[in-house]
Amino acid sequence: MGKYLKVFSFYTIIYFIILSILIILIELIFGYWLDEYNFGPEMRGKRIQKIIINNNSKKISFFKDFYGFRIKDENINEKYDPSIVKVVFNGGSTSEEMFLNYDDTIVGNLNKFLKDDNKDIKIYNGAVSGKSLVGNVNEFSRWFKNIPNFNPAIMIYYIGLNDRYIRKKSERWHDYEIKKNFLENFYWNITQKSILWELLKKTKDKFFYTEVLADKYFTFSKEGLKELAKNKIIKYDEAKLLYKEEEITNNEMLIINNFKKNLYKLKEQLNEWDIKPIFITQITNDINGDKILFFLNNELKEFCKINDYFVIKLDEIIKEPLYDSFIDTAHTNEAGSKKIAKIIYPYISDFLTINLVSNN
Repeated sequence: MGKYLKVFSFYTIIYFIILSILIILIELIFGYWLDEYNFGPEMRGKRIQKIIINNNSKKISFFKDFYGFRIKDENINEKYDPSIVKVVFNGGSTSEEMFLNYDDTIVGNLNKFLKDDNKDIKIYNGAVSGKSLVGNVNEFSRWFKNIPNFNPAIMIYYIGLNDRYIRKKSERWHDYEIKKNFLENFYWNITQKSILWELLKKTKDKFFYTEVLADKYFTFSKEGLKELAKNKIIKYDEAKLLYKEEEITNNEMLIINNFKKNLYKLKEQLNEWDIKPIFITQITNDINGDKILFFLNNELKEFCKINDYFVIKLDEIIKEPLYDSFIDTAHTNEAGSKKIAKIIYPYISDFLTINLVSNN
């Protein structure tokens, strides 16, 4: 009996070694370990995504493609030529809008308007929920440089809301700042570089895709939304009288200075990549009702003035209430996203025509 156990154990070890060698060879030949599509572990959960969100019996489809951009259809594994990506819309959850179908988002509406105007331009959505300016800076080295032939000409930044707080770096995984131990780093690398993992994920996305309830992200009741819609808006001129610079607290000044510092870090990356930016100031449901956002918007406008960058001053442009347009104090619903897209489209369209179409 002992003799047979030894033989069995010997062959088991041999089979295990052969299987391991085969897996390593398959991974090296077909995987992304030595390939041009060599995404780092920080891209885990930011690309090749399929999530179906159930929002009051309405199905919302959320797809992120092979490179990490939000797309309309299910072709999340398509390896198209990234050199076609010339315009990218960037920001946090108010730009990613995972709780709306693609066509109902700001980017979806902008692309529809461009198509209706017979302009052969597509805006790609590179937003990630929770991303602040730190993420916008770091993504050049952690994400963009790993996309082969990626050479965007214009980057549209819809920013401000996620920079109202200074949090611990370890909490900001959206901004590529999380500290991983050895096992986490090993596992996260496998999710981005393994061909066997990709095949398993393709099967999962086809037959066992993730479906979640919208309440996981938003829990506002219908009564709460009605109250939200009643809020009186604060116009920009009113906000200037309401918020005084001498009333800025020490903590608020830290946030403003941090925002300014990160803007100049972003400028360095834009210069290095030869990208022309468009900046858009952000609003809340009452337009200028958030004090710290008001000062961040002013900081952004001053930064654009000094550096001759184009800025769409949404916080100043909107002077009428956006009724029934928000699902909370920051995120717009279908109607709100369409309204904002309509407001910013003429500015973006003109900029793209001058800096993209005319140059071509």
